[in-house]
Amino acid sequence: MGIVIKADLETNAGPTNELYIRIDTWKVNLSVAKIRFTTTSWLNKKFADKFLREYADQPLRNSIGIVGTKLIYYPEEGEEKEFDITNLFDMPMHEDQLVEEPIYETKEVSKELPYVSFDENGDEITLYRTVKQEEKVQVGTEEHTRQVINYSLVNNLEQVTYEYLKKQLINYFPESSIIIE
Repeated sequence: MGIVIKADLETNAGPTNELYIRIDTWKVNLSVAKIRFTTTSWLNKKFADKFLREYADQPLRNSIGIVGTKLIYYPEEGEEKEFDITNLFDMPMHEDQLVEEPIYETKEVSKELPYVSFDENGDEITLYRTVKQEEKVQVGTEEHTRQVINYSLVNNLEQVTYEYLKKQLINYFPESSIIIE
């Protein structure tokens, strides 16, 4: 899986109109609810696939066609935009949700508590006494926007991170030129 950017670009490895970006590493930190991932960029998918090994005991191959982070984008003829695409991303595992939270107040509450006593014949009887005590009582609810952590994102890590990466790339390129493959 990877992202192809169909745009006229100039890179440190040469020109391309099919920049291929692949996520190479993921690190999930459940304690802080973040997914960190790194990417590599290539002139095209063919160069990226050539770099991967088929067997674990094969030596690492040369990274021919790998692209640095600095790019020049030509959206239209005679126009150019120069920018630096990061290759390290921190994706939060939370989403804003409207949550209902209870409102509590401390109120004085009277309760009748049973106790055992004896009548004039010596038989057990149950009597009640009224005791006043303070208790927290729910008096209503309020709606708040909270950042709710979604731990299930880990179950679909590849798809979720590529969608996040696409959203980040929309800051540089038109959405129609970004394709997840």
